[in-house]
Amino acid sequence: MKPFACLARCAGLSVFVLAGAAPALAGQVVLSDPLSTWPLNFGAQGAEVFLKNGAVHISVPINGANWVSYNGFTFTDMDASVTITPMTATGNAAGLIFWGTGPSDFFEFSVSDTGGSFAVYRHVSTSASPWQAVVPYMKSALVKAGAANTLRVVTKGNAATLYINGQVAGSLSLMAPPSGGAVGLEGEGGAKGPADYAFSNLTVSQ
Repeated sequence: MKPFACLARCAGLSVFVLAGAAPALAGQVVLSDPLSTWPLNFGAQGAEVFLKNGAVHISVPINGANWVSYNGFTFTDMDASVTITPMTATGNAAGLIFWGTGPSDFFEFSVSDTGGSFAVYRHVSTSASPWQAVVPYMKSALVKAGAANTLRVVTKGNAATLYINGQVAGSLSLMAPPSGGAVGLEGEGGAKGPADYAFSNLTVSQ
């Protein structure tokens, strides 16, 4: 589970600008999956990551977290989005993984539907504290509490622009992996109870 406080400069943050200028949109769709059937790219279904009622779900216990990568695709400059719907009122956060370079090494654009906030984290499997805050959770009126939220990340070089429900939330500079990385999904449960998130309409353009 992600901590809610960390040094803002860990994971290579240069600067975060709220509601920064939007970059040029990517053109060709490379990946388009409604997630209404189980993607073979996710590997086998499990107790916490599975298909239910025509959507991919991540269902985790109190203070638990789980994630899955869309294997077989690697992206550098890209335009990626996914819609996340909370199925419980006790969840903590869920998000869109990008620049994944291993099963447990990735960046994540995360939204806390119960807290009305968003963040960017990097997960580093070799670190004693694997969740490293790039942009700690901050309140945003763009986040719909208890409802579906569409997250979008547009990357170009080391720059990443974040969108929530079609509106620019901000932009930042990161240390992009030289060969890019995979996209994926993450969900977690807070201290109040287990969480269940449904994910739909994963798309990536270049």
